[in-house]
Amino acid sequence: MMLRALAAALLLAVTTTALSAESAASATPPRLVVIGATARSSREIIRQALERGHAVVAVARRPGEIEPKDPRVTPRRGDVYETATLEAAISPGDVVISMVGPRVAPDQEVPPDFDLFTTGTDNIIAAMKKRGSRRLLVASSLGVENQQAVPADRPADMSNPATMWLWNSRHLYRDMAEMEQRVRRSGLDHVIFRPPFLVAEPRRGDVRLSVNVDSPKGTMMTYTDFAAFVLDQASDDRHLGQTVGLYTDRILQFGVNADFDELAREAAGKARREAEAR
Repeated sequence: MMLRALAAALLLAVTTTALSAESAASATPPRLVVIGATARSSREIIRQALERGHAVVAVARRPGEIEPKDPRVTPRRGDVYETATLEAAISPGDVVISMVGPRVAPDQEVPPDFDLFTTGTDNIIAAMKKRGSRRLLVASSLGVENQQAVPADRPADMSNPATMWLWNSRHLYRDMAEMEQRVRRSGLDHVIFRPPFLVAEPRRGDVRLSVNVDSPKGTMMTYTDFAAFVLDQASDDRHLGQTVGLYTDRILQFGVNADFDELAREAAGKARREAEAR
């Protein structure tokens, strides 16, 4: 009788230890691989990821520019056109966040052969499959929903910032829309998110979602709110396999609550530095 009780006690102890270890493992935030880590949105994602206890591998062509500097952030040199550099950054079980995007001036046309999103994301998917990573969180844009609004010919009046951006970026958004299709066909656990215009302001907590449908246009959202939503998807399964549009009730008004000239100067400067670094 005593032997039977002792055996039961030992079995209970082993089971409890195993469950405790499993619970501790599940409570540990997954490691994140942020590709396109020098993007402004990436800096906020990395900052909040550290607050949540994630370790981060930050991938960029110029890793010296990655912020914030923190011992829990591993900067890696990587290029989405070079699959081997992506494979070197990814380990089994990592959650990959793709914030890949070009640095283009809004007053310059994106060329017809633009393929950063399609080719780059194809290479990310291939690297993840080879390295045993299953969850891909990828940034798209509400701009992909505007393709029907692109005119057949260049508008005569390009003074309106929205008109200028829609025309000059039409090939960018075409490539981005095709990227979304390739992510959906990848077989990976994925979330595609389409943010609106992002601004550097304190968190407002006013994010609204449009799941697998088009979103209201012309709104603005803070980088902090956007980053919080992205990081929620690292462990939350509710939006897996979905395309999630993000928007708010705040209407974007250039000259009132956003400065297009400042945006254009900043974008032009980044594009120039990008060209000089090649």
